[in-house]
Amino acid sequence: MDPPELWDAPTRALLDARTRAVASPSTPLARGARPEALGLRLAGERYAIAAHAIRGVAALKRLTALPHGPPELAGLIAMGGEIIPAFHLRVVLGLPLGALPEYGRIVLMGDGAEALALVVDAVENLGAIEPDELREAPEGVAASVRALILGVDRRGIPLLDHEALLASPRLYVEIPVPREVAPRAAAPGPPLRKIPR
Repeated sequence: MDPPELWDAPTRALLDARTRAVASPSTPLARGARPEALGLRLAGERYAIAAHAIRGVAALKRLTALPHGPPELAGLIAMGGEIIPAFHLRVVLGLPLGALPEYGRIVLMGDGAEALALVVDAVENLGAIEPDELREAPEGVAASVRALILGVDRRGIPLLDHEALLASPRLYVEIPVPREVAPRAAAPGPPLRKIPR
């Protein structure tokens, strides 16, 4: 299907804005700058993401599943008065999905309508990233996953592109509320919430 048929005008505008943000050149790191990285463990593999892109990390306690959602959608969580969609980063990265880890973590990213949580097995501090040492992801990595990786560091740890993750259509879900379920006194507005993935 043609994307304009899949999304309404406000959703399309949001996705277009995200696409432009990802496509625009990012500010290069100052010479010698070494951003800190947060390590993510998924299915026994390590990944990294820039620490400045992370809003917070919390224990995976209560997760409300949504029936008939895409496989990457783990469910919804309530954090600080917000309802935030949570996604299985394993599925997004093409890794096998198993049972939720007993001591799993959620990694919070984005603000407002773009807020989301990534379900991971564990987190760790990886220290500084050497941007000059990043090399391309190996050839065997699927193109959809390569688009989410900035590069691989000297330790062989893929560095995830937080901007590409926030802009990914796999991390976007629209949850409509049937009219017969919606409260009658509610003001007209979006069905429930358009949830960025």
